[in-house]
Amino acid sequence: MDEKRQYRHQGLTICTLGGVGHGKTMLAAGIIKVVSRIGSTQMAADDFEAQQPTHHSIGLQTYVSYKTVDYETSGRHYTHIDGMSHGNNVKMLIGGSPEIRGAILVVSAVDGVTTEAEAEIRLASQVRVPTVVTFLNKAEKVKDPELIEICQMEIREILTDCGYAEEESPIIVGDAEKACNYKGQNLNSDHWKPIVDLIFGLNRCMPQPLNRLELPLLMPIRKVIDNPKGTSTLYGEVAQGGLAVGHPVDVVGKGDRIKTRCVGLRHSGAGESTEDEVQVDAEMGWITPGQVVSQPKSIKSHTEFEAAVYVMTQEECGTHIPLVGNDKPEIHLWTIDVTGHLHLSSEVAIVNPGEHATVRISLDVPMALTIGTRFEIKKMEAKIGIGVVTEIIE
Repeated sequence: MDEKRQYRHQGLTICTLGGVGHGKTMLAAGIIKVVSRIGSTQMAADDFEAQQPTHHSIGLQTYVSYKTVDYETSGRHYTHIDGMSHGNNVKMLIGGSPEIRGAILVVSAVDGVTTEAEAEIRLASQVRVPTVVTFLNKAEKVKDPELIEICQMEIREILTDCGYAEEESPIIVGDAEKACNYKGQNLNSDHWKPIVDLIFGLNRCMPQPLNRLELPLLMPIRKVIDNPKGTSTLYGEVAQGGLAVGHPVDVVGKGDRIKTRCVGLRHSGAGESTEDEVQVDAEMGWITPGQVVSQPKSIKSHTEFEAAVYVMTQEECGTHIPLVGNDKPEIHLWTIDVTGHLHLSSEVAIVNPGEHATVRISLDVPMALTIGTRFEIKKMEAKIGIGVVTEIIE
């Protein structure tokens, strides 16, 4: 593994959320400037601000656009992502690529919490982003201290309502532009102290880095070949966890749980196909594509769930198709399409392209599901949206 990939694997991916013009990119530059004094950074603050956005594909023509920088402080490695718009933040949170482990909410003290910023925080809570730290920016431009307090109270009320406890979601008051323009080197100056407090808040509140190898085994099955003598060869890519010959495994989805064991294994290697090959004890016809190989008792089959979904624009998917109540789209889950019945809340009559919403979906076939499972939405054979499971309905 090369150094850059290892650096990212060990680190925590965080993003900036908040309204347009509230100072998200300026704050990221300020963090880089301060971290360069107390840790190490991948690039200078000026280089970050001048950086061309990365366009990360989450579909055929669908991209999440953001600026990114790696830095390290107090033994913590961060990949900091700065989305280019509200829409990019929504797609990033729902699409799960890159996987966000924490967020910095940036709020201008002059303007307060915008509708879009509140929507992003509520979405972050839905998709289980574990940590949110707030930076109340542009405080120098507000002369009345009571207005600062009112803004803090508004932010705290939203965070509490979203399940973010006060002791684990600090609100730091400062000015990112002032930090960026500071020419001195004193970390305790009024210019840099709020940024230092923000960095320490991140280090204290962020969870430990996620090692996917330590998670329960999960491999979606794309192809099955039944063999003589009661074995089946399963093809797919191990999404998380580890496996070895002799290990007991479950095959879940599309019916009863199948308890079996791994009797053969071939991992994909460098320059080869990305698919893994797993051989298990199974009678002919027991296992079919769309099921998953899993650690015993780690995942169940379900037919009904709530999800956060995003409907793609015509530029992103080549067609203009909204979602309406009682729709019956195809849900592409793991490796197959399953018919789903869509239910909207009473407050939402339609989800237009470019919008996101919380919906309830009932599947015609029970599938392996857990909170955080990602899927695609298709109509007339076209991919028109993405979604993530936020609640399982038993």
